[in-house]
Amino acid sequence: MSVLDLARSAPGRAIAALCGLAAVAFILHRLGLSTVGHAIASCAAYFPLVLVFELGILTCSTFSLRALYGDAAYAVPPSQFIRAALIGYAVQGLVPAGRAAAEAARASLLARFVGVGRAGAAAARMQAVLLVANGLIAVICTFATLYVMGATWLPLAVAFNAVLTLGLGSALFLIARHARIGAWLGRRFKRARAFGEEVDAVLERDTTIPVRAIAWEFTGRTIQVVQHGILIYCVAGVFGLLPSLTAEGIHLVGAMVGDLIPAQLGAIEGNFTLASQSLGLSAAGAVSIALIVHLAQLAWVVVGSLVPLVWTAASRKAST
Repeated sequence: MSVLDLARSAPGRAIAALCGLAAVAFILHRLGLSTVGHAIASCAAYFPLVLVFELGILTCSTFSLRALYGDAAYAVPPSQFIRAALIGYAVQGLVPAGRAAAEAARASLLARFVGVGRAGAAAARMQAVLLVANGLIAVICTFATLYVMGATWLPLAVAFNAVLTLGLGSALFLIARHARIGAWLGRRFKRARAFGEEVDAVLERDTTIPVRAIAWEFTGRTIQVVQHGILIYCVAGVFGLLPSLTAEGIHLVGAMVGDLIPAQLGAIEGNFTLASQSLGLSAAGAVSIALIVHLAQLAWVVVGSLVPLVWTAASRKAST
């Protein structure tokens, strides 16, 4: 069993979640619960706006996935894209390395409209889209943090994130197009034999670099930059492009470090605590930014978790 398989098992998920919660509890204990609570309370009036921005990020990711479907996207009712997006968001927030699991969930929900090959190919390419979009925004954040902090650990960490994600994303695009991953999966998993060749056929027809999908995902990262900027304004009364990009860089590094923890709980809070001086904030103020974002994410996770109970899937079959 691989490390990722162990992390996604029921005991692994429980352990990862407990580690994240323990890290948050430790940080709150060290900083003082009342101090952090005061910082969070100062942003209460802006919390609905944070929720809207989080929905905007999810919307951009949904349009990114739709772009990967090409003309087949017209076969999917818009309501079913929304339903799949919300369910996938809930999966993403509850499972270690949740983005891959979320895309698999969306593919399973939408395959009835576009066919298993198209849905599977889009899910595979979406991982690369996310990595490349994160890498592009990380490049910008590298220069911002370097200007703000000078040659310290944070710009180096953000630069490493940029190189890693851009490299992995580009490699995944090439692998998806040329490595016949569907056939490879079919040789190893019986359930994949029925659709592996279909996935490969779709990947071979698609363009190597899906520019529209990357542009939509990058727009989502831009919305996240603005979201961080608003929270910095709430805590410190300062709003500007450099602090917003610096906060985004801190978030990206924390998300990379805590990828195997559901919602990167604890990892992002810890990174904001360590990098608080780069934002000109107290440690309590900095960690409150990460906590408010996690509260907004949790709210949409709850919504997504309720969707299967109150919103039934359409029964129309794919015509392709």
